[in-house]
Amino acid sequence: MKGHTSGIITKSFSLIAMASLAFALYASPALSADSSSGSTVDKAATASTPPTVESTPAHKTLKKRVKAAVNALRLMRDKEFAKASSLFPAFCKDWERKLHDRQVNNQSHIAFQQKDGWETGTYTGYGPVQKCECHQSSDGYSIGKVTYDEFQYYVAGKTEDDAKHAAPRVTDSTATTELFRWDKDAWFY
Repeated sequence: MKGHTSGIITKSFSLIAMASLAFALYASPALSADSSSGSTVDKAATASTPPTVESTPAHKTLKKRVKAAVNALRLMRDKEFAKASSLFPAFCKDWERKLHDRQVNNQSHIAFQQKDGWETGTYTGYGPVQKCECHQSSDGYSIGKVTYDEFQYYVAGKTEDDAKHAAPRVTDSTATTELFRWDKDAWFY
């Protein structure tokens, strides 16, 4: 949930930044009119002078500037995606190792219960990574998708030691897909 909230906040800041940029680009002609030449223009004379045919309306200039800013942002996201997608297979291998480590930890911490003269317990285990895919969202953000199976195992034996060494039986399985995001030059989970 924390990663999801951070993603929303990041997108919100991106939208605010783009809106601020659009405003600044729209206001910049009015704020900097003739400031580059160092001359001052009489505002009354400027207001009464009709625009010439050669001048570009402010809204068209703004559209061009916003489009250029959006294109620059998209180029940056495309560059990020190229790096993120090249690093994602290694991230998947590391994620698979972490799942295996978690399964080993789960097996070593089974909470056994006495049931009909048997020591019984359950733990969660994980299958190998089946799919490791990197995609780019419509906004250009890099998204990683890892798919694997999660299993609920049941073990039983006359003693805890017998149960730990017994062949586990799968009681439930879940096809799991996890999504990851690229942030600050790394895959985030």
